[in-house]
Amino acid sequence: MKKFAVAIALMLSAIVAHAADRATTPEITPPSNGEEFLRLSSTEKLFWSIGYSQGYLDALNKIDVAAGANSACASLAARTERQSSTAGKMSGFELVSGLEKFYADPANTLIPVGSAIRIYMLQAAGKDQTTIQELIETARALGAESSHRPIASK
Repeated sequence: MKKFAVAIALMLSAIVAHAADRATTPEITPPSNGEEFLRLSSTEKLFWSIGYSQGYLDALNKIDVAAGANSACASLAARTERQSSTAGKMSGFELVSGLEKFYADPANTLIPVGSAIRIYMLQAAGKDQTTIQELIETARALGAESSHRPIASK
């Protein structure tokens, strides 16, 4: 009987510990567009933006290493880094502020966050407004198209 009581007590302790751990672990779902980004708290926006920026730079650096210094991939990575040279110089606060301003225009809310970040980085780097406006129009069209697609079942 003692063994049975100990087994029950251990099982209950494990269930409580698992539930407590689960309650403190945040659910992290990346925002897919401006509507979702704007619903995040200020802290979530900041953490997400910093993580995205770090991942972006890491990806560019890994292309260089994985493909070899003289490959087409390496030259693409170098060109992309030059085009968005503000990536390593922009703080998380600046990125969040820029995205909030970008998504303040209701026409931009369906633009995917990755596209909005690239557009904002090009704006911050001083690229010409005509090219940026073309990118915005294209991103709006793609965002509107993807919002009307049915979600595939898993």
